[in-house]
Order: sequence, then C-alpha cells, then structure tokens
Amino acid sequence: MDLNQYILALKARRKAFVTVLAVTIFTAIVAALVIPKRYDASATILIDARDEQTMAPARMSPRERAGYIFTQMELIASGKVAHKVVRDLKLASQPGVREEWERDTGGAGTIEEWLATNLLEKLKVDSGASNILIVKYSANDAKKAAEIANAFAKAYLDVALELRTEPSREAGQWFDEQVKALRADVTSAQTKLSAYQKEKGVVGGDDRMDVEFTRLAELNAELGRQKAATLDAQTRYKQAQELIAGGVSLEAFPEVLANGYIITVKSALQAAEGRLQEQSEVLGPNHPTYQRTAAEVQGLKERLTSEATKVVTGLGNAVQQSSKRVEELQSALKDQSDRIMKMRESRVDMAVLSRDLDNAQRAYDGALSRAIAVKVDSKVRQTNLAMLTPAVEPLKPAVPKVGLISALSVLIGLLLAAGIVYVLELLDRRVRSRTDLESRLAVPSLGILSRWTPAGGRLLPSPNSPARAALPRPW
Repeated sequence: MDLNQYILALKARRKAFVTVLAVTIFTAIVAALVIPKRYDASATILIDARDEQTMAPARMSPRERAGYIFTQMELIASGKVAHKVVRDLKLASQPGVREEWERDTGGAGTIEEWLATNLLEKLKVDSGASNILIVKYSANDAKKAAEIANAFAKAYLDVALELRTEPSREAGQWFDEQVKALRADVTSAQTKLSAYQKEKGVVGGDDRMDVEFTRLAELNAELGRQKAATLDAQTRYKQAQELIAGGVSLEAFPEVLANGYIITVKSALQAAEGRLQEQSEVLGPNHPTYQRTAAEVQGLKERLTSEATKVVTGLGNAVQQSSKRVEELQSALKDQSDRIMKMRESRVDMAVLSRDLDNAQRAYDGALSRAIAVKVDSKVRQTNLAMLTPAVEPLKPAVPKVGLISALSVLIGLLLAAGIVYVLELLDRRVRSRTDLESRLAVPSLGILSRWTPAGGRLLPSPNSPARAALPRPW
C-alpha cells in the first residue's frame, strides 16, 4: 500500500479515524482530570567551598568535590534527617496518621520509621554541576510540599551541624576526664617533691649548692693555710729543741728576739750589767751595792732564760693547737664533702621528681589546651552550608500537566487512528482507485469515468429503499 492508497483509505474510513482520535483525546483529558494532583516544592542549599574547621577556602580536586557533594546528597536523603523532619513537624501526632499506619503495616515497626520511609519515597535531591543542592518534595497539597521541603532543608542543616560538633562534644567529655586524671597526677608529683624536699632539707634552686661549694672552698683554703702554719711552727719548734739540746742559748732565737717582754728584760739586763761593771771598778765585789746589783743581774738572766723557755713552750703549744686545728679543718672538710655528696644524691632524686612533675604539668597543660579548643569547637554554630532559597507553595501542579497531556493525546490519537485505519484497510481491502483495479485484476484499464451523482436522488429516492439495498457498492 503506497501513500496515495493510504490517503484514499483515510478518506474512506474517516469516521473511524475521527472516532479513534476523539476517543483518545477524551480519554486523555478525563485521565488528566481524574489523576490526583501532585505538587513539587523545591528548596535550594548552598555548599560553600570552605573548610568546616577554619572556614578558610578549601582546595579540593573535582573528584573530591564530586564525592563531597554526593555525600551531602546522601545525608539529606538519610533516615537521620527524615526522622528529624518527622519529629520537627510532629507528623506522628497528626489526626488519622496512626490509623493509617496501623492499616498499612498492621502495627509492625514504629510509626516514626514508617513516616520517615514514606517521606523519603517522595523526596528527590539533585545538585546538577554546581555547589547548590536542590531538595524537592512531592505531595498532593502545595502547602504540605513546601513545608516538608523546607523541613528537610532545615533538618539537613541541623544534622550537618550536629555531625560536625558532636565528635567535638564527645571528645570534650573525654578530655575533661583526662584533665581530671592529669591534674591528680600533677598534684601527686608536687606532693612527692615537696615531701622529699622537706625530708632531705633540700631547697629548690642552685643557691644552696653554691653556698655549700663556697664553704667547701673556704675550708680547703683555710686547711692549706693552717697546714702551712703548722709546718712552720713545727720547724721553728724543732729548731728551738735542737738549740736547747745543743746547749745553745735561746737568746738569739727569732721568736725570743721578737718577744717584747724579753726585749724589755734584755734591756734591763744590759743596764744592770753596765752598772755592775761600773760598781766593780769603783766599789768592789764585796760592796753591798755591788752584790745587790749582781743579784739583780742574776735575777734578770734567770728571768730571761725563763721567758725564753716560755717562748719555746708556747711555740710547742702553738704547734699542738695548729695540729689540732688542722685535724678540725680536715674533719670539717670531710663533713662538708659528705654533705655536698648527699646533696648531690638528693638533687638527683629531686631532679627525677622534678622531671616527673614537669612531665605531668606539660601533659596537663597540653590536655587542658586541647580540651579548651575542643569545647570551643563544639560550641561553634557555623558550617559551610546555608539555605539559599526556601521552598514556596507551587501555583501549578507538577502532575498532571493538562496542556502537555492534551498535546500528547492529539499526537498519540493521530498515530493510533492512522494505525487503526491502516490495519482495517489491510483486513478489508477495497478497490478505491485505478491502481487497485489494475493490480488486483491484472488487466489494463480503458479509461476513467467521472463520479456519477444522481440528480436529486430520483433513481434512489430513499436511502433505505429496497432498490438501493439491491445495488452493489461501487466503492
């Protein structure tokens, strides 16, 4: 069947064509009017390309950005957000909801889970190629669609903030416990150090050690001087003993010569000897004055010898005192050395305790600083997300679209009507043209007569007359 034959078939079967087209359009219009209206409301959320901790511009590769956007889309369509929407809008307490839940599930599960599942079935999240998330919700009521779309957007922002701050809040609680334990460690270390200092008499700082080392140096120097003085005294005393043992007079001994009293006695002796010399020349040895002067000279000589002996004896005493002082200084030096050694040992132990205290203090300070930072971070109410445009009540339903349905019904009706006419023609072929006649009878045609139209219907006055019914149909 070529195009001309098909056009002739359409003309012949125009009633069927029009009927199918009309029925299709009518059915589509009725369906559009019967189908429940569905409204779509959309809220948009902006994802700022900033780091959530520092709010500084983040550097992400396209792949990382796509993964981050997809994660946020999954979060919006998660059960956590849906459950928050159910709680925020108090959907479980609305009239008729519980009865519908029991009728639908038979009381299985929870009504909140059932509501969240139903909400997610009508939710659609899209991002396109930008940092803007489109949260679309479909409902039979325009106001409800906008309300739930905005509720999803708000719940997502709240959940995103909660997910950001909740780890910090939990970490803050953990750090609080650690800070308490570390504070106890610091207190214990301080107590141990103070008790040890009190027990050992060790004062913090190096001043005490400096004093003790200075004292040790002084004792050492004094001991050296005292040993030298003792050696010198021993030498002089030994010389005096040698003089005495040799029967040599001690008058020429340096200590004797330097003795003031002996000098006085020697002066008196020299004067008495001078007088005695004069008196011996004038008075003679038997004169009382001479004898008295001689007795005075003898007394002075004995006194001089006695005083020289005292000087030597004093020198011996000085040697003993000096030796005793050396022993005392040696003992004091040993005690001082022992004291310093003990202080060093004590300071080693104290250094260990001090290091323990310092380590505990550093650990406490670090934990305290981290705890403060975590607490501050847990109280931050800022994220890199923001509501760009809230959803508004749609003025027209998204489904059904009457205009589009009408246009499609006309197109589909035309195609369907044309198809039905074609099928009918194939099932019941008629001779409608010269081409049909030649192709079917395989004989040449002699000519084409014009269409005969009876004048006023004189031959067949009535469409239902027996004569008309008896005539064959020419086409």
